[in-house]
Amino acid sequence: MKQPLVPKVEQLAPHCWRLLNHGFSMNTGLIVGQDRAAVIDTGSGPREAAGLYAAIRRITDVPLLVVNTHAHGDHVFGNGYFAAKGVENFHATAAAIEHLRRNGESERQMVRFLEPEMALRQGDHSGIIVPGNIVAETGGTLDLGGVTVQLFGLGPGHTSGDLLVRCGKVLFAGDLVEEGGPPNFEDSDPYLWAELLGRLVRECDVDVVVVPGHGNQVDLEFVRRQHREMLAAILEGESIVRSWPAGSFDPTAHQLEVLPYGPEQSTIFLQRLSETMP
Repeated sequence: MKQPLVPKVEQLAPHCWRLLNHGFSMNTGLIVGQDRAAVIDTGSGPREAAGLYAAIRRITDVPLLVVNTHAHGDHVFGNGYFAAKGVENFHATAAAIEHLRRNGESERQMVRFLEPEMALRQGDHSGIIVPGNIVAETGGTLDLGGVTVQLFGLGPGHTSGDLLVRCGKVLFAGDLVEEGGPPNFEDSDPYLWAELLGRLVRECDVDVVVVPGHGNQVDLEFVRRQHREMLAAILEGESIVRSWPAGSFDPTAHQLEVLPYGPEQSTIFLQRLSETMP
């Protein structure tokens, strides 16, 4: 394996850290208890995972477990490296587990520039490790020894298997919240995603620290703005979709420009909206 990719490490609370992976600006979370620690998302392959593991071992030497917030490759393809380091317990929702089993191999190409060994199925730790611990739809808790971690899903949004992780005032939101770039709509239901963001706004304390799937940590007001933006985009998108001839998908450059997500994600957003419109 080539040189590990070194993350930026930031402590958010007495038991919580954010490790920023530079390749996709993806955030890995770390919650440390007296007996064990939870690693939230493992990166896009063995190069990132090696850097993450080394950084984590500079913080703690307790046994580790892994929580995957969803099944996209940039969040789970480091699982193999952590398994090789002795991690046995990997947690995810049933929908995320099914997504990884069904689509994991086809998603290898998304990491080909950052993790060529992972993309080519070559080298150590390039296998896809599917979590074996299913988080119930009603959620669950992990006792790390003096520190309790809550696992919960408010429903599908970014994917069908989204999972949130909370410890005290720190909420690891996976890709349900995005900072520094547009949301990724490829596997989404925009209607359910907007509904979920609204629930987050209503149910989170005002002083919550939200760690998005990518980018810098944010506050509740940021989530509120993302919610408003998505609601407005849905209204505009519905008007655009209804303007097309029946059965067609042909967004114009102007229609893409009026949406807030840039041409690529706006195209995907309209496609997903047309498939999920009531």
